[in-house]
Amino acid sequence: PSQGTGALFRIRLAGGSAPCTYLSPQDPRPLCHPAIDRALQLCGAGGPPHVRLTAEWDVSTKERLFGSIQEEVVQDAESVWQQQQAHGQQHSCTLDECFQLYTKEEQLAPDDAWRCPHCKVPQQGTVKLSLWTLPDILIIHLKRFRQVAEQRHKLTTLVRFPLRGLDMAPHVAQRGQPGGQLLGRW
Repeated sequence: PSQGTGALFRIRLAGGSAPCTYLSPQDPRPLCHPAIDRALQLCGAGGPPHVRLTAEWDVSTKERLFGSIQEEVVQDAESVWQQQQAHGQQHSCTLDECFQLYTKEEQLAPDDAWRCPHCKVPQQGTVKLSLWTLPDILIIHLKRFRQVAEQRHKLTTLVRFPLRGLDMAPHVAQRGQPGGQLLGRW
């Protein structure tokens, strides 16, 4: 406790494109301050949004608590370095590539075999998803997690998409394509 001598340090916010702002030491939840929200919104691309908080100590209090420190270099934690590396080499794709993968034909695993109704022998098949029609308003929900065994891993692939002029024609099945005649039977 500061024993009535005032604040031990001031918290300075500097992150994104936000101007330098000081947070109130009396605030019980300083990270919920509107200035933090504004700074996070102003963060540029290239990784998760983040802000930098700096503790500016009163000189006499700092020397009393930590001694006379000549070099004040604070090493970043390894997790910071890993995030920088991951987002520096971040893989990206286009929305068109996402649709190509979605509609790509896949070979089913042997344990997903289907039993032929004629010969009663399990057959390893293929599956292909197709878009037959599109609504007037198309809402696209992208997969955010990848399941590996019992663990879920968050996907960080950047998906580039057009804001105008999205052409979905290459991804909608045509009647003349293999499997397209099936639509006529429905």
